[in-house]
Amino acid sequence: MISTITFIFGVLIGWYLALCRQVQIEKRREKRKFSEEIELRATPDTYLSKFDIIRKRYYEAKFKKLTGIIINQKGIPMTKEEIQLRKASEK
Repeated sequence: MISTITFIFGVLIGWYLALCRQVQIEKRREKRKFSEEIELRATPDTYLSKFDIIRKRYYEAKFKKLTGIIINQKGIPMTKEEIQLRKASEK
């Protein structure tokens, strides 16, 4: 009886630790993917292949779409510098 309880308890702890490890691995993958996106966006086009240039354009468009929602919110005052930066980026 004690060995059965110990076995079940050990299995439950093992499943919990495995689940925690999987969550940790997923977080690392997301961080790595995000850092690769940033690195690709910062690399000049002359050093990239055609495929990487297309990926770079996709990431830039995705970032612009995400930040566009934040920038276009009404009721948030913008400083003169932010207005100038926004006008310069739209050109």
